[in-house]
Amino acid sequence: MASTVSISQPSFTGLADFAPSGFGQSFTANGDYSIVAIDLYISSSSGGSDGTLRIYDFNSSLPALGTSILGTGTFFEADLSLAPAWVRITLLSPIVVTKGNEFAFTIVAKDPGGSATGWNNYGVNSSDVYPGGSRITVDPVTMKTTDLAFQVVTIPEPSIVGIAAVGLFIGINRRTRRRS
Repeated sequence: MASTVSISQPSFTGLADFAPSGFGQSFTANGDYSIVAIDLYISSSSGGSDGTLRIYDFNSSLPALGTSILGTGTFFEADLSLAPAWVRITLLSPIVVTKGNEFAFTIVAKDPGGSATGWNNYGVNSSDVYPGGSRITVDPVTMKTTDLAFQVVTIPEPSIVGIAAVGLFIGINRRTRRRS
């Protein structure tokens, strides 16, 4: 099944390394679908660093991350370059979401601050241009008035009508075979 970008905040005004303090981005699902990847605008600096992306339920009124990790994906230093570019971080398993629910992803760098191999710079907009969420810090969880450059990559959830149509097709196909 083909994936599509369902949420896109491609605008950025600069690049910054937030990894030492822990960071991420909150967002609101704009449909019923399965999240399969998150795209981030990243460049390496002094070699870059591997990292892990984690997705949680999010409550913007507290603000607070959910207690369970819904999904994870990993990116590698080898995927990064000094020139900023979109990097797709594919989740190990898709996450089924419902329109209107809030989520947040966090990014944990293997080498935050660049002490060994280097660090990463992430595209950020100095304004809160995405209305469905904002950049967050992790410890403690706070919402900022900025946004990361990010995209949520999804596949549609099968509809009940589509599932019923497949079932009907299989039933008709079985009857046709028995008569021949």
